[in-house]
Amino acid sequence: MAANSSEDRLPRRPVKGRPTIFTVAGRALTARLGVVCVLIAPAAALAQQARPSVFAIDTSAALDESVNDDGDFVTGVILDSVVSADFGHGFQGIVRPFAQRLASGEWNRQIWMATLRYERSGAVGLRVDGGLIASPVGLANLTLRPHLNPTIFQPSSLFTPLPPLELRGPRTNLLGAVYPFGSQVTVSGLHWDARAAIIDTSPLRTRRVFGQSNPPRFANVVIGGGVTPVVGLRVGTSVTHGGWQRAGETPLVTADRDATIVTVESEFSFRYTKLTGEWVRDAVETSGGDRVAWGWFLQGQQTLTPRWFVAGRVERMSSSAARAEGRLRLTFTGVEETIGFRLTPELTIRAGHRARRPFAVGQPDFDHQAAISIVWWRRWI
Repeated sequence: MAANSSEDRLPRRPVKGRPTIFTVAGRALTARLGVVCVLIAPAAALAQQARPSVFAIDTSAALDESVNDDGDFVTGVILDSVVSADFGHGFQGIVRPFAQRLASGEWNRQIWMATLRYERSGAVGLRVDGGLIASPVGLANLTLRPHLNPTIFQPSSLFTPLPPLELRGPRTNLLGAVYPFGSQVTVSGLHWDARAAIIDTSPLRTRRVFGQSNPPRFANVVIGGGVTPVVGLRVGTSVTHGGWQRAGETPLVTADRDATIVTVESEFSFRYTKLTGEWVRDAVETSGGDRVAWGWFLQGQQTLTPRWFVAGRVERMSSSAARAEGRLRLTFTGVEETIGFRLTPELTIRAGHRARRPFAVGQPDFDHQAAISIVWWRRWI
């Protein structure tokens, strides 16, 4: 991503080990956050109080400014809305437009959801979704909504590509940001839930509604479920199987290739603490034999006072990489710490630090980033 103007830059090389990047990032962003607060606050004051409605609009936005230890600034933006309409008799329509400015400078414009939903309550609840549905796999995609993410950055598994699994093969992610076309049936009781879905893409590869070079469509089957033994604790798992690469996509691929993705996730909330964890294993067919990638993240959030909270995430990924001279195992490690302050129920300011050691041969140094963000959320109707 292109850096900001020169007046926002650090000196040529900050001294590592000192809080320089935090200090300068804070000064550079103060004016921007002030303008955003002025623009958003009047609009929020005019919004109606949340109440049951046959038509609802839920919006969130985030603006963040980060700087690395080389003094390069990056501006990130997320705009996210959920619009829903109750048609009666258990039917509901949901549309979710989304736009995000990635670290590369590219804009990720999506319609994450455009689904028709049927719900029936009872001793055994039933939900049926069809269309462009929410991802039936994993927890990481939930952090795409800024106000639901306790940290500034998102889990690396969503957007950090794995090392090539196939020579000159397509880009893959451990568990990408996937909101596919498909259908899903979910049933649930007091202490359990189960789901089955069929989707049009592998979770390894992201398809975009407005993308120019989407991967081919494959039918992937998802089966999952979970248990809630006590209030605040849930443990779940899922298995996804289907095609990920079409014959002829690369010169070495002469037949369709399948992949199996297994996830285990858990959420645990008690008092003023919330812990979330996810483990993913990808078993991928390639022209050079089966390859395995795996990864996990663990994040926590602690509410200190009604306004102050702290959060953090530790994550790790490992993947077999295809190379002309044979296979090579590479790893990725990330750590993030965040402190947040709720200005109002709608506005939250966050400051944090992230360190990442990327996939690379040998033991590369950690890349460090400091960041400040402002997050706004509102239910309008």
